[in-house]
Amino acid sequence: MSQSSNTAQNAASNKKVKNKSHHSQSTHAYAKVWLFFTYYWIIFGIGCYFGQYLPMEWRRPLSIGLFVLILATLFIKRARKYGLVISHIYAIIVGLLSYATFTTYMQNLGPDVFYKNVLLAIGAFIIFGILGYFIINDASSLGKYLFVAFIALIIGGLIGMFVHNPIYHTAITIIGLILFLMYTLYDFNRMKRGSFTPREMGFNLFINLLNIIKDVLRLANRFKN
Repeated sequence: MSQSSNTAQNAASNKKVKNKSHHSQSTHAYAKVWLFFTYYWIIFGIGCYFGQYLPMEWRRPLSIGLFVLILATLFIKRARKYGLVISHIYAIIVGLLSYATFTTYMQNLGPDVFYKNVLLAIGAFIIFGILGYFIINDASSLGKYLFVAFIALIIGGLIGMFVHNPIYHTAITIIGLILFLMYTLYDFNRMKRGSFTPREMGFNLFINLLNIIKDVLRLANRFKN
């Protein structure tokens, strides 16, 4: 009886140690996610600062280059091996191109409305993150649908280059906003399930929040006009 009791106690003790170790590893991984998330915002900020010196004639070639980079990472498996380099290039180029965009929105909306919309976007990011982590049990099935929607959004954006219709562009912006909110929910759910690497997840969350902010500001600017 005593031997059985000791065996049960040892098993419970080992389970407790394993759970504690797993919790410690998860906490460390989450900390690294937010470290990378902050890091990519810093890289973006540096690019945004230097964007004020970017000649206008360079904007289109950089935009095309960024688009090609996105397509390469989506459809060329070999390109994904260079994720670390590509993520840095992406953050810098987006920063360079975003300076003029944010400056325009700041001028059109005014500082007060501009920052209120930024806070609104951050709030939406947090809410969908909470839904993905605490409320939704398993959102893994969403991945394939979000990918298809993302490809459709890219195609819609390309068509938008030749369509000068405000309603069309507003619809594309709303779809983009919903898509990146859902990606936020999906990515936080991946964190909950442990299906992530810290650098990749930090970069994904950075991209999600950046696009949510841009779409909210774009909508605010459109409805103001």
